[in-house]
Amino acid sequence: MPRQELRQQLQQRQVQKLSPQQFLVSRLLELPLTDLEQAVQDEVYDNVALEEGKDESELPEQQEAEDPDADSNDEPEPEQDDLLEEGDSDELPVYTARQSTPESDTPIGDTKSFIEELEAQIGEYDVTARQRAIITYLIGSLDDRGFIDRPLARISDDLLFTIGLDVSVAEIEEALAILQQFDPCGIGARSLQECLLLQIGKRIAEEEGPTFWQLPRTIIADHFSLFERNDRERLMRQLGCTADELRTAFTAIAKLNPHPGRSLHEAADDRVQTLIPDFIVETDHERSIALTLNTGGIPALKVSEEYAAQLKAYQNPTAPLSRGEKEAFTYTRQKVEAAQMFIKALRQRQRTLRDTMRAIIELQRPFFLSQDEALLRPLRLIDVADKTGLDISTISRVASSKHVMLDGTIYPLKFFFLRTKQGASGEIVPRNYVKALMQELIDAEDKRQPLSDEQLQQLLAQRGQRISRRTVAKYRNAMKIPAAPMRKQI
Repeated sequence: MPRQELRQQLQQRQVQKLSPQQFLVSRLLELPLTDLEQAVQDEVYDNVALEEGKDESELPEQQEAEDPDADSNDEPEPEQDDLLEEGDSDELPVYTARQSTPESDTPIGDTKSFIEELEAQIGEYDVTARQRAIITYLIGSLDDRGFIDRPLARISDDLLFTIGLDVSVAEIEEALAILQQFDPCGIGARSLQECLLLQIGKRIAEEEGPTFWQLPRTIIADHFSLFERNDRERLMRQLGCTADELRTAFTAIAKLNPHPGRSLHEAADDRVQTLIPDFIVETDHERSIALTLNTGGIPALKVSEEYAAQLKAYQNPTAPLSRGEKEAFTYTRQKVEAAQMFIKALRQRQRTLRDTMRAIIELQRPFFLSQDEALLRPLRLIDVADKTGLDISTISRVASSKHVMLDGTIYPLKFFFLRTKQGASGEIVPRNYVKALMQELIDAEDKRQPLSDEQLQQLLAQRGQRISRRTVAKYRNAMKIPAAPMRKQI
Protein backbone atom coordinates (compact mmCIF):
# COMPACT_ATOMS: atom_id res chain seq x y z
CA MET A 1 0.00 0.00 0.00
CA PRO A 2 1.54 3.34 -1.04
CA ARG A 3 2.39 5.70 1.76
CA GLN A 4 0.34 8.89 1.92
CA GLU A 5 2.12 12.07 2.85
CA LEU A 6 0.88 15.49 3.78
CA ARG A 7 3.00 18.33 2.56
CA GLN A 8 2.79 22.04 3.06
CA GLN A 9 3.88 24.31 0.27
CA LEU A 10 4.04 28.07 0.19
CA GLN A 11 3.04 29.60 -3.10
CA GLN A 12 3.12 33.29 -3.91
CA ARG A 13 0.42 34.49 -6.29
CA GLN A 14 -0.65 37.98 -7.28
CA VAL A 15 -4.42 38.30 -7.19
CA GLN A 16 -6.11 41.52 -8.18
CA LYS A 17 -9.25 42.16 -6.18
CA LEU A 18 -11.37 45.27 -6.48
CA SER A 19 -12.23 47.09 -3.29
CA PRO A 20 -15.90 48.03 -2.73
CA GLN A 21 -15.00 51.62 -3.66
CA GLN A 22 -13.28 50.55 -6.91
CA PHE A 23 -16.15 48.26 -7.79
CA LEU A 24 -18.67 51.08 -7.29
CA VAL A 25 -16.60 53.47 -9.42
CA SER A 26 -16.37 50.89 -12.21
CA ARG A 27 -20.11 50.28 -12.11
CA LEU A 28 -20.98 53.97 -12.23
CA LEU A 29 -18.42 54.62 -14.96
CA GLU A 30 -20.08 52.18 -17.34
CA LEU A 31 -23.61 53.51 -16.83
CA PRO A 32 -25.16 55.67 -19.56
CA LEU A 33 -26.26 59.09 -18.36
CA THR A 34 -29.95 58.20 -18.07
CA ASP A 35 -29.14 55.05 -16.07
CA LEU A 36 -26.78 57.05 -13.85
CA GLU A 37 -29.56 59.53 -13.09
CA GLN A 38 -31.78 56.62 -12.01
CA ALA A 39 -28.97 55.09 -9.92
CA VAL A 40 -28.52 58.39 -8.08
CA GLN A 41 -32.25 58.66 -7.42
CA ASP A 42 -32.32 55.07 -6.11
CA GLU A 43 -29.35 55.69 -3.82
CA VAL A 44 -30.87 58.86 -2.37
CA TYR A 45 -34.12 56.98 -1.78
CA ASP A 46 -32.41 53.98 -0.13
CA ASN A 47 -29.87 55.83 2.03
CA VAL A 48 -31.26 58.24 4.62
CA ALA A 49 -27.78 59.72 5.15
CA LEU A 50 -27.51 60.83 1.53
CA GLU A 51 -29.46 63.85 0.41
CA GLU A 52 -29.62 66.38 -2.37
CA GLY A 53 -27.79 69.65 -1.89
CA LYS A 54 -28.30 72.91 -3.75
CA ASP A 55 -30.25 72.98 -6.99
CA GLU A 56 -27.70 72.39 -9.77
CA SER A 57 -29.12 75.22 -11.85
CA GLU A 58 -27.69 77.65 -9.27
CA LEU A 59 -24.19 76.29 -9.79
CA PRO A 60 -21.68 77.53 -12.38
CA GLU A 61 -21.29 75.55 -15.56
CA GLN A 62 -18.45 73.07 -15.65
CA GLN A 63 -16.85 74.29 -18.85
CA GLU A 64 -13.18 74.32 -19.68
CA ALA A 65 -11.78 76.57 -22.38
CA GLU A 66 -8.91 74.70 -23.95
CA ASP A 67 -6.11 77.02 -25.02
CA PRO A 68 -4.15 75.25 -27.77
CA ASP A 69 -0.89 76.67 -26.44
CA ALA A 70 -1.61 76.06 -22.76
CA ASP A 71 -1.14 73.00 -20.59
CA SER A 72 -4.53 71.32 -20.32
CA ASN A 73 -3.88 69.66 -16.96
CA ASP A 74 -5.73 71.28 -14.07
CA GLU A 75 -4.86 70.93 -10.46
CA PRO A 76 -6.54 67.81 -9.01
CA GLU A 77 -9.66 68.35 -6.97
CA PRO A 78 -8.99 68.21 -3.25
CA GLU A 79 -10.43 65.15 -1.57
CA GLN A 80 -12.80 65.75 1.32
CA ASP A 81 -11.73 64.21 4.63
CA ASP A 82 -13.58 61.18 5.90
CA LEU A 83 -15.96 61.81 8.77
CA LEU A 84 -14.54 58.87 10.68
CA GLU A 85 -10.91 59.92 10.48
CA GLU A 86 -9.07 61.51 13.39
CA GLY A 87 -9.14 65.28 13.44
CA ASP A 88 -11.55 65.57 10.55
CA SER A 89 -12.84 68.93 9.48
CA ASP A 90 -16.38 70.16 9.70
CA GLU A 91 -16.75 69.95 5.90
CA LEU A 92 -18.85 67.09 4.63
CA PRO A 93 -18.22 65.29 1.34
CA VAL A 94 -20.25 66.94 -1.39
CA TYR A 95 -20.83 65.93 -4.99
CA THR A 96 -21.62 68.89 -7.20
CA ALA A 97 -23.05 68.06 -10.60
CA ARG A 98 -22.44 70.98 -12.91
CA GLN A 99 -24.55 70.75 -16.01
CA SER A 100 -23.55 72.02 -19.43
CA THR A 101 -26.95 73.40 -20.31
CA PRO A 102 -30.33 73.80 -18.63
CA GLU A 103 -32.02 70.43 -18.33
CA SER A 104 -34.61 71.29 -20.96
CA ASP A 105 -31.84 72.00 -23.50
CA THR A 106 -29.78 68.88 -22.88
CA PRO A 107 -29.41 66.94 -26.16
CA ILE A 108 -31.76 63.98 -25.96
CA GLY A 109 -33.53 61.61 -28.34
CA ASP A 110 -36.36 62.85 -30.45
CA THR A 111 -39.98 61.91 -29.87
CA LYS A 112 -40.04 59.29 -32.65
CA SER A 113 -36.66 57.64 -33.08
CA PHE A 114 -35.62 54.83 -35.40
CA ILE A 115 -36.23 52.34 -32.58
CA GLU A 116 -39.66 53.79 -31.75
CA GLU A 117 -40.72 53.68 -35.41
CA LEU A 118 -40.15 49.92 -35.37
CA GLU A 119 -41.57 49.31 -31.89
CA ALA A 120 -44.78 51.06 -32.94
CA GLN A 121 -45.28 48.40 -35.61
CA ILE A 122 -45.37 45.54 -33.07
CA GLY A 123 -48.98 46.47 -32.27
CA GLU A 124 -49.96 45.70 -35.86
CA TYR A 125 -49.26 41.99 -35.31
CA ASP A 126 -50.95 39.39 -33.11
CA VAL A 127 -48.07 38.56 -30.77
CA THR A 128 -47.84 37.23 -27.22
CA ALA A 129 -46.24 39.22 -24.42
CA ARG A 130 -43.24 36.89 -24.67
CA GLN A 131 -42.86 37.50 -28.39
CA ARG A 132 -43.23 41.24 -27.87
CA ALA A 133 -40.34 41.19 -25.40
CA ILE A 134 -38.13 39.25 -27.84
CA ILE A 135 -39.01 41.50 -30.80
CA THR A 136 -38.33 44.61 -28.72
CA TYR A 137 -34.91 43.24 -27.77
CA LEU A 138 -34.17 42.35 -31.40
CA ILE A 139 -35.06 45.90 -32.47
CA GLY A 140 -32.60 47.23 -29.93
CA SER A 141 -29.95 44.88 -31.36
CA LEU A 142 -30.16 46.24 -34.93
CA ASP A 143 -27.10 47.94 -36.36
CA ASP A 144 -27.34 51.16 -38.36
CA ARG A 145 -27.97 49.17 -41.56
CA GLY A 146 -31.01 47.60 -39.94
CA PHE A 147 -29.31 44.19 -39.72
CA ILE A 148 -29.00 41.65 -36.90
CA ASP A 149 -25.26 40.98 -36.99
CA ARG A 150 -25.01 38.75 -33.90
CA PRO A 151 -25.65 34.99 -33.60
CA LEU A 152 -29.12 34.20 -32.29
CA ALA A 153 -27.61 31.89 -29.67
CA ARG A 154 -25.76 34.87 -28.20
CA ILE A 155 -28.95 36.93 -28.21
CA SER A 156 -30.64 34.06 -26.34
CA ASP A 157 -27.95 34.26 -23.66
CA ASP A 158 -28.27 38.05 -23.47
CA LEU A 159 -32.04 37.84 -23.00
CA LEU A 160 -31.51 35.52 -20.05
CA PHE A 161 -28.86 37.61 -18.34
CA THR A 162 -30.25 41.08 -19.05
CA ILE A 163 -34.01 40.70 -18.61
CA GLY A 164 -34.26 37.18 -17.17
CA LEU A 165 -36.13 35.77 -20.17
CA ASP A 166 -35.17 32.16 -20.96
CA VAL A 167 -35.92 31.61 -24.66
CA SER A 168 -34.72 29.13 -27.23
CA VAL A 169 -33.10 29.99 -30.54
CA ALA A 170 -36.23 28.62 -32.24
CA GLU A 171 -38.39 31.17 -30.40
CA ILE A 172 -36.02 33.96 -31.42
CA GLU A 173 -36.24 32.79 -35.05
CA GLU A 174 -40.04 32.99 -34.86
CA ALA A 175 -39.88 36.51 -33.42
CA LEU A 176 -37.29 37.52 -36.02
CA ALA A 177 -39.59 36.27 -38.80
CA ILE A 178 -42.24 38.67 -37.50
CA LEU A 179 -39.77 41.55 -37.31
CA GLN A 180 -38.70 40.88 -40.89
CA GLN A 181 -42.26 41.69 -42.00
CA PHE A 182 -41.93 45.27 -40.69
CA ASP A 183 -41.33 48.31 -42.85
CA PRO A 184 -38.95 49.12 -44.37
CA CYS A 185 -38.69 45.72 -46.02
CA GLY A 186 -35.40 43.99 -45.33
CA ILE A 187 -35.21 45.13 -41.71
CA GLY A 188 -33.91 42.44 -39.34
CA ALA A 189 -31.90 40.64 -42.02
CA ARG A 190 -28.76 38.83 -40.92
CA SER A 191 -26.85 39.54 -44.12
CA LEU A 192 -27.08 41.52 -47.34
CA GLN A 193 -28.14 38.32 -49.11
CA GLU A 194 -31.06 37.76 -46.73
CA CYS A 195 -31.96 41.47 -46.92
CA LEU A 196 -32.28 41.35 -50.72
CA LEU A 197 -34.21 38.07 -50.63
CA LEU A 198 -36.73 39.54 -48.18
CA GLN A 199 -37.35 42.45 -50.54
CA ILE A 200 -37.62 40.18 -53.58
CA GLY A 201 -40.09 37.98 -51.69
CA LYS A 202 -42.26 41.00 -50.96
CA ARG A 203 -42.12 42.12 -54.60
CA ILE A 204 -43.18 38.64 -55.72
CA ALA A 205 -46.12 38.65 -53.29
CA GLU A 206 -47.32 42.20 -53.85
CA GLU A 207 -46.07 43.57 -57.15
CA GLU A 208 -44.68 42.17 -60.37
CA GLY A 209 -45.20 38.52 -59.46
CA PRO A 210 -42.92 35.48 -59.57
CA THR A 211 -42.11 35.49 -63.30
CA PHE A 212 -40.29 38.83 -63.42
CA TRP A 213 -38.37 38.20 -60.16
CA GLN A 214 -37.52 34.55 -60.73
CA LEU A 215 -34.09 35.21 -62.25
CA PRO A 216 -33.10 37.94 -59.70
CA ARG A 217 -34.15 35.62 -56.88
CA THR A 218 -32.11 32.73 -58.27
CA ILE A 219 -29.06 34.96 -58.64
CA ILE A 220 -29.23 36.17 -55.03
CA ALA A 221 -30.28 32.86 -53.48
CA ASP A 222 -27.97 30.47 -55.35
CA HIS A 223 -25.16 32.52 -56.93
CA PHE A 224 -24.56 35.35 -54.49
CA SER A 225 -20.77 35.12 -54.53
CA LEU A 226 -20.72 35.50 -58.33
CA PHE A 227 -23.16 38.42 -57.99
CA GLU A 228 -20.86 40.15 -55.50
CA ARG A 229 -17.91 39.70 -57.85
CA ASN A 230 -20.00 40.91 -60.81
CA ASP A 231 -18.91 37.79 -62.72
CA ARG A 232 -21.54 37.97 -65.46
CA GLU A 233 -19.87 35.49 -67.81
CA ARG A 234 -20.05 32.65 -65.27
CA LEU A 235 -23.54 33.67 -64.23
CA MET A 236 -24.78 33.43 -67.84
CA ARG A 237 -23.16 30.01 -68.24
CA GLN A 238 -24.54 28.62 -64.97
CA LEU A 239 -28.01 30.15 -65.35
CA GLY A 240 -28.35 29.58 -69.09
CA CYS A 241 -29.61 33.11 -69.64
CA THR A 242 -28.79 35.78 -72.21
CA ALA A 243 -26.83 38.98 -71.58
CA ASP A 244 -30.03 41.04 -71.90
CA GLU A 245 -31.89 38.86 -69.40
CA LEU A 246 -29.00 39.14 -66.94
CA ARG A 247 -28.79 42.91 -67.45
CA THR A 248 -32.52 43.23 -66.70
CA ALA A 249 -32.12 41.14 -63.54
CA PHE A 250 -29.19 43.25 -62.33
CA THR A 251 -31.15 46.43 -62.99
CA ALA A 252 -34.03 45.11 -60.86
CA ILE A 253 -31.68 44.12 -58.03
CA ALA A 254 -30.01 47.55 -58.12
CA LYS A 255 -33.37 49.12 -57.25
CA LEU A 256 -33.52 47.23 -53.94
CA ASN A 257 -32.37 48.82 -50.67
CA PRO A 258 -29.14 47.27 -49.34
CA HIS A 259 -29.37 49.15 -46.01
CA PRO A 260 -33.05 49.41 -44.97
CA GLY A 261 -32.19 50.82 -41.55
CA ARG A 262 -30.73 53.93 -43.11
CA SER A 263 -34.02 54.87 -44.77
CA LEU A 264 -35.66 55.38 -41.38
CA HIS A 265 -32.75 57.54 -40.23
CA GLU A 266 -32.80 59.60 -43.42
CA ALA A 267 -36.58 60.02 -43.32
CA ALA A 268 -36.25 62.00 -40.10
CA ASP A 269 -33.90 64.77 -41.21
CA ASP A 270 -35.37 67.21 -38.72
CA ARG A 271 -34.97 65.05 -35.64
CA VAL A 272 -32.35 65.69 -32.96
CA GLN A 273 -29.70 63.17 -32.04
CA THR A 274 -31.07 60.00 -30.42
CA LEU A 275 -27.92 59.55 -28.33
CA ILE A 276 -27.27 61.54 -25.18
CA PRO A 277 -23.65 62.73 -25.31
CA ASP A 278 -21.50 62.45 -22.20
CA PHE A 279 -19.33 65.35 -23.34
CA ILE A 280 -20.01 68.52 -25.29
CA VAL A 281 -17.06 70.02 -27.18
CA GLU A 282 -17.28 73.32 -29.05
CA THR A 283 -14.63 75.05 -31.15
CA ASP A 284 -14.34 78.58 -32.51
CA HIS A 285 -12.42 80.49 -35.16
CA GLU A 286 -9.69 81.33 -32.66
CA ARG A 287 -8.73 77.64 -32.47
CA SER A 288 -9.92 77.25 -28.89
CA ILE A 289 -11.75 74.16 -27.68
CA ALA A 290 -14.35 74.24 -24.89
CA LEU A 291 -15.03 70.95 -23.08
CA THR A 292 -18.16 70.44 -20.98
CA LEU A 293 -19.08 67.32 -19.04
CA ASN A 294 -22.79 66.61 -19.46
CA THR A 295 -24.26 65.57 -16.11
CA GLY A 296 -27.89 65.62 -17.21
CA GLY A 297 -30.36 65.80 -14.34
CA ILE A 298 -28.03 64.57 -11.59
CA PRO A 299 -28.43 66.79 -8.51
CA ALA A 300 -25.77 67.96 -6.12
CA LEU A 301 -25.34 65.44 -3.28
CA LYS A 302 -24.07 65.66 0.29
CA VAL A 303 -24.00 63.65 3.49
CA SER A 304 -26.93 64.51 5.73
CA GLU A 305 -25.78 66.98 8.37
CA GLU A 306 -28.25 65.46 10.82
CA TYR A 307 -26.77 61.97 10.45
CA ALA A 308 -23.22 63.34 10.52
CA ALA A 309 -23.99 65.12 13.79
CA GLN A 310 -25.53 61.93 15.25
CA LEU A 311 -22.41 59.96 14.29
CA LYS A 312 -20.10 62.45 15.98
CA ALA A 313 -22.27 62.39 19.10
CA TYR A 314 -22.00 58.59 19.24
CA GLN A 315 -18.23 58.80 18.71
CA ASN A 316 -17.82 61.25 21.57
CA PRO A 317 -20.43 60.14 24.15
CA THR A 318 -20.76 61.85 27.52
CA ALA A 319 -21.73 58.51 29.07
CA PRO A 320 -21.34 54.81 28.12
CA LEU A 321 -23.63 53.82 25.22
CA SER A 322 -26.55 51.58 25.89
CA ARG A 323 -27.19 48.50 23.72
CA GLY A 324 -29.80 50.40 21.71
CA GLU A 325 -27.46 53.33 21.24
CA LYS A 326 -24.70 50.99 20.02
CA GLU A 327 -27.07 49.51 17.43
CA ALA A 328 -28.08 53.01 16.37
CA PHE A 329 -24.39 53.96 16.15
CA THR A 330 -23.66 50.97 13.88
CA TYR A 331 -26.62 51.78 11.65
CA THR A 332 -25.71 55.47 11.40
CA ARG A 333 -22.06 54.70 10.65
CA GLN A 334 -22.99 52.27 7.86
CA LYS A 335 -25.29 54.78 6.23
CA VAL A 336 -22.81 57.65 6.47
CA GLU A 337 -19.98 55.49 5.13
CA ALA A 338 -22.18 54.35 2.22
CA ALA A 339 -23.11 57.96 1.46
CA GLN A 340 -19.45 59.00 1.56
CA MET A 341 -18.49 56.12 -0.73
CA PHE A 342 -21.20 56.98 -3.26
CA ILE A 343 -20.27 60.67 -3.33
CA LYS A 344 -16.58 59.87 -3.77
CA ALA A 345 -17.38 57.40 -6.55
CA LEU A 346 -19.37 60.05 -8.41
CA ARG A 347 -16.53 62.56 -7.98
CA GLN A 348 -14.03 60.02 -9.24
CA ARG A 349 -16.26 59.16 -12.19
CA GLN A 350 -16.45 62.83 -13.08
CA ARG A 351 -12.66 63.27 -12.88
CA THR A 352 -12.02 60.11 -14.90
CA LEU A 353 -14.36 61.14 -17.69
CA ARG A 354 -13.00 64.67 -17.80
CA ASP A 355 -9.35 63.60 -17.77
CA THR A 356 -9.91 60.97 -20.45
CA MET A 357 -11.75 63.33 -22.78
CA ARG A 358 -9.19 66.07 -22.21
CA ALA A 359 -6.39 63.68 -23.16
CA ILE A 360 -8.21 62.56 -26.32
CA ILE A 361 -8.72 66.19 -27.34
CA GLU A 362 -5.05 66.94 -26.84
CA LEU A 363 -3.91 63.84 -28.75
CA GLN A 364 -6.39 64.37 -31.60
CA ARG A 365 -6.40 68.19 -31.55
CA PRO A 366 -6.06 68.64 -35.36
CA PHE A 367 -9.24 66.63 -35.92
CA PHE A 368 -11.20 68.47 -33.22
CA LEU A 369 -10.29 71.80 -34.82
CA SER A 370 -11.00 70.73 -38.41
CA GLN A 371 -13.21 67.61 -38.15
CA ASP A 372 -11.25 66.24 -41.09
CA GLU A 373 -10.93 62.46 -40.65
CA ALA A 374 -7.69 62.49 -42.63
CA LEU A 375 -6.10 64.31 -39.66
CA LEU A 376 -6.91 61.56 -37.16
CA ARG A 377 -3.64 60.18 -35.84
CA PRO A 378 -3.10 56.55 -34.83
CA LEU A 379 -4.19 56.33 -31.20
CA ARG A 380 -4.22 53.42 -28.76
CA LEU A 381 -5.82 52.98 -25.36
CA ILE A 382 -2.35 52.80 -23.80
CA ASP A 383 -1.54 56.26 -25.19
CA VAL A 384 -4.45 57.82 -23.30
CA ALA A 385 -3.70 55.71 -20.21
CA ASP A 386 -0.11 56.98 -20.17
CA LYS A 387 -1.22 60.60 -20.55
CA THR A 388 -3.87 60.46 -17.82
CA GLY A 389 -2.15 58.07 -15.42
CA LEU A 390 -5.30 55.94 -15.42
CA ASP A 391 -5.41 52.18 -15.86
CA ILE A 392 -5.87 50.98 -19.44
CA SER A 393 -8.97 48.99 -18.38
CA THR A 394 -10.53 52.25 -17.13
CA ILE A 395 -9.79 53.97 -20.46
CA SER A 396 -11.33 50.99 -22.24
CA ARG A 397 -14.54 51.30 -20.21
CA VAL A 398 -14.84 54.99 -21.04
CA ALA A 399 -13.96 54.59 -24.72
CA SER A 400 -16.39 51.73 -25.31
CA SER A 401 -19.45 53.33 -23.74
CA LYS A 402 -19.28 57.14 -24.01
CA HIS A 403 -20.10 59.68 -26.72
CA VAL A 404 -19.07 63.25 -27.41
CA MET A 405 -20.99 65.96 -29.27
CA LEU A 406 -18.46 67.94 -31.31
CA ASP A 407 -19.94 71.12 -32.76
CA GLY A 408 -23.34 69.44 -33.08
CA THR A 409 -22.20 66.02 -34.35
CA ILE A 410 -22.09 63.02 -32.01
CA TYR A 411 -19.14 60.63 -32.14
CA PRO A 412 -18.51 57.49 -30.07
CA LEU A 413 -15.22 57.84 -28.20
CA LYS A 414 -13.90 54.68 -29.83
CA PHE A 415 -14.00 56.64 -33.12
CA PHE A 416 -10.90 58.51 -31.97
CA PHE A 417 -8.91 55.35 -31.30
CA LEU A 418 -7.77 54.94 -34.88
CA ARG A 419 -6.27 51.55 -35.53
CA THR A 420 -3.37 51.23 -37.95
CA LYS A 421 -1.87 48.89 -40.51
CA GLN A 422 1.69 48.55 -41.77
CA GLY A 423 2.31 49.93 -45.22
CA ALA A 424 4.32 48.26 -47.99
CA SER A 425 7.53 49.99 -46.90
CA GLY A 426 6.97 49.27 -43.21
CA GLU A 427 5.52 52.65 -42.23
CA ILE A 428 2.44 52.93 -40.04
CA VAL A 429 -0.58 53.90 -42.11
CA PRO A 430 -3.91 54.95 -40.53
CA ARG A 431 -6.72 52.69 -41.66
CA ASN A 432 -8.80 55.74 -42.48
CA TYR A 433 -6.16 56.55 -45.09
CA VAL A 434 -6.91 53.23 -46.82
CA LYS A 435 -10.63 54.00 -46.66
CA ALA A 436 -9.99 57.45 -48.11
CA LEU A 437 -8.14 55.86 -51.04
CA MET A 438 -11.02 53.42 -51.56
CA GLN A 439 -13.53 56.26 -51.54
CA GLU A 440 -11.41 58.15 -54.09
CA LEU A 441 -11.27 55.11 -56.39
CA ILE A 442 -15.01 54.44 -56.12
CA ASP A 443 -15.89 58.09 -56.73
CA ALA A 444 -13.82 58.06 -59.93
CA GLU A 445 -15.04 54.68 -61.23
CA ASP A 446 -17.11 54.19 -64.36
CA LYS A 447 -20.61 53.70 -62.94
CA ARG A 448 -21.48 51.55 -65.94
CA GLN A 449 -18.69 49.16 -64.90
CA PRO A 450 -18.13 49.70 -61.15
CA LEU A 451 -14.98 48.35 -59.56
CA SER A 452 -15.26 44.95 -57.93
CA ASP A 453 -13.60 44.28 -54.58
CA GLU A 454 -10.86 42.36 -56.38
CA GLN A 455 -10.21 45.32 -58.69
CA LEU A 456 -10.14 47.68 -55.72
CA GLN A 457 -7.62 45.38 -54.05
CA GLN A 458 -5.37 45.52 -57.13
CA LEU A 459 -5.60 49.32 -57.43
CA LEU A 460 -4.83 49.77 -53.73
CA ALA A 461 -1.80 47.50 -54.11
CA GLN A 462 -0.56 49.73 -56.93
CA ARG A 463 -0.66 52.61 -54.43
CA GLY A 464 1.33 50.65 -51.86
CA GLN A 465 -1.63 49.47 -49.76
CA ARG A 466 -1.57 45.66 -49.90
CA ILE A 467 -4.65 44.28 -48.19
CA SER A 468 -6.78 41.20 -48.89
CA ARG A 469 -9.99 41.24 -50.92
CA ARG A 470 -11.83 40.22 -47.77
CA THR A 471 -10.47 43.29 -45.97
CA VAL A 472 -11.52 45.47 -48.91
CA ALA A 473 -15.06 44.11 -48.58
CA LYS A 474 -14.97 44.68 -44.81
CA TYR A 475 -13.90 48.31 -45.22
CA ARG A 476 -16.45 48.87 -48.00
CA ASN A 477 -19.26 47.57 -45.80
CA ALA A 478 -18.06 49.72 -42.90
CA MET A 479 -18.18 52.73 -45.24
CA LYS A 480 -21.79 51.81 -46.15
CA ILE A 481 -20.86 51.38 -49.83
CA PRO A 482 -22.82 48.67 -51.70
CA ALA A 483 -21.11 45.94 -53.71
CA ALA A 484 -20.25 46.69 -57.35
CA PRO A 485 -23.50 45.28 -58.82
CA MET A 486 -25.55 47.56 -56.56
CA ARG A 487 -23.53 50.59 -57.72
CA LYS A 488 -24.02 49.90 -61.41
CA GLN A 489 -25.89 52.56 -63.35
CA ILE A 490 -27.29 51.78 -66.77
